[in-house]
Parts: sequence; structure tokens; C-alpha cells
Amino acid sequence: MSTPPPENNPHIPTPTNNTRTNTGRRGLPGWAWALLGALVVVAVVIAGIIIAGRNTANPHPAGTPTLIPTASTTSSGTTVPDTPTATATVTVSPLFLPSASASASISTGPTQVGEWTVEILEYSPDVNDILAAADQPVYIEGHKYVGVKLRITNDGADRADPYVDLDRYIIGISNGAYYEHHMETASYMGDEYLSAVPQLYPGETGEGWLYYQVPGDFTPTVMSFQDQRTDPDPPETFILIPTTN
Repeated sequence: MSTPPPENNPHIPTPTNNTRTNTGRRGLPGWAWALLGALVVVAVVIAGIIIAGRNTANPHPAGTPTLIPTASTTSSGTTVPDTPTATATVTVSPLFLPSASASASISTGPTQVGEWTVEILEYSPDVNDILAAADQPVYIEGHKYVGVKLRITNDGADRADPYVDLDRYIIGISNGAYYEHHMETASYMGDEYLSAVPQLYPGETGEGWLYYQVPGDFTPTVMSFQDQRTDPDPPETFILIPTTN
């Protein structure tokens, strides 16, 4: 008769449980990581656009006001600088300007043009009667003439003729398109015409009208000016024509 082995016999191995329980958390699935990465990329792109937009200059900045002297009339009929006033600049549709100057700013009020200060005082949409009643009448049948009154100050160091030394032309819209006219009515000899203003000494100011033949549906926008004294190819300066028409 055999004797059963004693319990807890040190020579008999006790069975052990080798199974491990995974108590850790499962990771995110692959599609979730892909979605998270895409969201990060989108956020970075949006942030870059916002920052770039803040640092981009306005392509049409508002003009900085500049001080231009006004004028007082002297006993000789000319005027001299007086109290400075502010002039502003505005931007207009490229339709109003030559293609080469489509990004130019437009001044209002007294404006520096080389060694001149120029201001458009008044616009008349019809001066036909004035030209027809002149001592030497201008042929106007079937044509339309408009007038622009200028105030011009000589800011240079020498006498100068505003009619000869200041180049200009009128710009506007006709038939829905850009229109410019360079030749004013030079044959007109009225006392109010710019050609009647004598040469101006430094600091003197003169006023005079210019008359232009234009199409019947012409709408004025600006005038272009160039100082012929200062540069062989002087820059153009555009001044808004004040009109309520």
C-alpha cells in the first residue's frame, strides 16, 4: 500500500498562473490620428493668413494732408501766399485716369505741382454763350465747350508764365469710356482767360479760365498738371474737378 505524498511537498512544483491581464488603455485608432493632424494643418494655415493680412499694406492708402499756402489779393491784382490750409487726396476708379497712371491718387484743394500751387476753383458745364459773344467769336456750331477756373501760385525762385510753363489737360467720361482733351480754346482772348495772366513773380498768384471743346455727353472727373520748368519729363499731378453736375 503506497502512502500519498504529503501536501505542500517542497519537491513538487505548485502550479502557477502565467496569464497576464492587460490593464493599460488602448491607443487612438489610425483614422483619429489622421483627422487630428489635418485639423492642426488647417489651424496653422488660417493663422498664417490672418497674420499676413494684418501686415499687408492698403493698396489705396488715404493721402496724408499737406499744408498749402492760400493767397491774398494785392493792389496790383495778383495775390501772395497767406495762411496755410490742408489739402487731401482721394483715389478714384482707373476709368478716370490714363492707363499708365491708373494707381495714382487724386488731390483736392490747393495742390503742389512742381514749383506751382494749383487749385481748381470752379467748373462750368457750358460756356458756349461766352465764346459766341467774344470780340473774336469762336466757332461753336454743333460743339460743346466747358470751362475750368484755376488759381495758380508761383512757388519757384524766378518769374514764370502759368499759361506757358504749366502743362495741363482735362479728363472725363464720354460714351461710358475714358476721354481726355489737351487743346483748350487758345484763340479766345477774353480778359478772364488764363492766357491774360501776366508772368508771376515768386509768391504771386493769378486766376484764369480755360475752355475745352468736349463731346455732348462729357462728364468731368480730373485735370492733369505738369510743371514744365523742373524736369524734362515731369510727373503728372491729378486734381479732382469740383462739380455737382
